[in-house]
Amino acid sequence: MKDHGQGMDPAMLQLNLWLTQGVVLVLAAGGSLWMHGWESTLALFSRPSFAGIGWAVLVAILVVGMSIGMERFLPQRWQDDGSINEQLFGQMSPLMTVLVCAVVGVTEEWLFRGVIQSFAGNLWTSVIFTLVHTRYLRKPLLVASLFLTSWLLGELYSYEGNLWLPIIAHILVDLTLAFYLQSILKRRKGEGE
Repeated sequence: MKDHGQGMDPAMLQLNLWLTQGVVLVLAAGGSLWMHGWESTLALFSRPSFAGIGWAVLVAILVVGMSIGMERFLPQRWQDDGSINEQLFGQMSPLMTVLVCAVVGVTEEWLFRGVIQSFAGNLWTSVIFTLVHTRYLRKPLLVASLFLTSWLLGELYSYEGNLWLPIIAHILVDLTLAFYLQSILKRRKGEGE
């Protein structure tokens, strides 16, 4: 098997993704209950304000715009993650894409914002979030982009102390970029035929 999942078939990548998200969910729920208790954990998921939702959408638009701009105007070699996203999302159905993006958004934000940020603060949480995404660490542009995205998600959490704001933004970013990638791959396939 090649470095960072290259050459791994999409089914194996999906299995690894689901196993990883299962571990993240257990860590998030256990850590949240241990740190905050039952009632405060539930309060993390209270209904956000309309202004907060607006900020979450604005952050998602900013991150998606930045990502698409980087993809269009900067050299591909600066952004290559080993084609893992292409392998993972390339053949995925729209429904599965939505499910994957929703699960990743909820589990990662619960762990990183709801648990880690509560004791480490936004800066260190963003450093940890960036380091955990190991496949990006060899590309300075991707590291900077991921850190900035994490920091913005942390600011959303700090805005109301509510997990739904970073969760909404995270899901919107992942979902939009996954569908964008799928459209590019379909266009390439159509041109190749």
